Amino acid sequence: MDPVTQHRISQSPGIPRPSPTRSYWPVPPSNISQWGAQDVLPEKADIVIIGSGITGASIARTLLRELGENSSDVRIVMLEAREVCSGATARNGGHITPAWYHQYPELVKTYGKETAHEIIKFQVSHVHKLLSIAEEDGLLEDSQCRLTDSFDAYVDRTRFEIARENYTEYRKEEELSSLHQVTRLYEDKEQLQALQLSSSFSGVIGTVFGTMHAYRFVTGILSRLLKSHTANFQILAKTPCISITAASSTYVIETPKGTIRSAHIVHATNAWTSHLLPGFRRKIVPLRGEMTSQRPGTGLGFGQIPPSLSTTPSSSSNWQGSRTFIFYTGGKDGIFDYLTQQMQPCKVSSASKYPLPRTELMFGGGLAFNPELFCAQLGNTDDTQSIPELSTYLSSVLPCYFGENWGDDAESSEEDDRLNWGKGRTKASWSGLIGLSADSNPWVGRVPASLAEGRKLEVDKSQAGLADAGEWVCGGYSGEGMVNAWKCGAALAHMILGRCECPEWLPEPYTVSLERHAKAKLDDVLQSYI
Repeated sequence: MDPVTQHRISQSPGIPRPSPTRSYWPVPPSNISQWGAQDVLPEKADIVIIGSGITGASIARTLLRELGENSSDVRIVMLEAREVCSGATARNGGHITPAWYHQYPELVKTYGKETAHEIIKFQVSHVHKLLSIAEEDGLLEDSQCRLTDSFDAYVDRTRFEIARENYTEYRKEEELSSLHQVTRLYEDKEQLQALQLSSSFSGVIGTVFGTMHAYRFVTGILSRLLKSHTANFQILAKTPCISITAASSTYVIETPKGTIRSAHIVHATNAWTSHLLPGFRRKIVPLRGEMTSQRPGTGLGFGQIPPSLSTTPSSSSNWQGSRTFIFYTGGKDGIFDYLTQQMQPCKVSSASKYPLPRTELMFGGGLAFNPELFCAQLGNTDDTQSIPELSTYLSSVLPCYFGENWGDDAESSEEDDRLNWGKGRTKASWSGLIGLSADSNPWVGRVPASLAEGRKLEVDKSQAGLADAGEWVCGGYSGEGMVNAWKCGAALAHMILGRCECPEWLPEPYTVSLERHAKAKLDDVLQSYI
């Protein structure tokens, strides 16, 4: 890593900048996108949550549900620097896709078999957990949360053979193989052709995972919480947190609107964590990436697909909207592209208040192909600009993955023109930030004072029936937020409630400790990328 990058990742990431690049997901914006932007900042709260993405939503929902009849006794304020849910949750790829067999050997080597199983089960469980939450909150239609056929497609033959070995070892573990309703291996030419992939691929491994519109999922949840907890849950958009100081029994959070006091501060800011928690510099590092929304080629999705190749019973001859892909094109684990697809308009219920999707291909990646380009994005928090090299790459490579099956480029629609989307293949290209963890695992738990500039209250005993006062963190998902964030947030909520030091279902390597902090080395993680 060059000295310039070393210096950059050791500095504060600052606060989110106004006017980020235009993402596909928040169009049209939620009716709560500007919620509280003009409101007066309250003087105090029992809990302040900084960040309004999927982590913050999970924490708030879990706290209010677990408090039950007593929830009115606890005032929760959520602060967001920009519009509500405008960070990574609104700028991601839409996958609910754990790295199942890929990470298994390394997890066993690092933590042992029992803990490796715990981590994989935790991540895989998010698929059905998010589905159940969407159903409970009446958000299945708006969020498009659904199961999909999930395919890992390998170009490099050696890389595929390694993946096949890992997959075989994974399937030998009954506890893990039982997590999947089906898994399949495809490697002969007829099978790959039936999947409409180009002849450049050496093999594919498939199972069933999921995808969803995370922005609508989160804003839907927050909207319902605002309606059902009008007296004790408040969101203030466009209210960035500039600094935190410790007083006698409360922390004082400074914002452009003034200050707010609270005994509990939750840092749910992922890539921006180390702005207010300097001890997490080089432990949770911002990494800027690029995403696109593209019109599918006219040849995709059509033609008879043999039922024996379908991983879900509902798959039909037109697979558009029912598949997700990870394209592994290089020799290292971090070199891949990822693809989900919006649903077919005819399969969306009229119950949704949002415009119909048009099978847009949500495609990202390319970041690790060029080590110099990758290093230039480490510590770069400017999501007001796209990354030209990545935007060009992502806008051109998809026909190569599908070969002659791609067909012609689709034309823009009248609605596309009305919404001012781009012409040609790519509707939109935008940047966003990953919170890269120095040991690849999320950080969940109470923040030691030494990692928070030594901030410590003189009186930190339990108030309002909660755990002892303090600062809490939940983030550093390394691009895998959709299979970590919700249950990490729920686990943190239980800690704040004083129910336990750590829920037994949260993997131990995810918890915050000074020992872990000392061991976590960013350079070890970067070997997967550069």
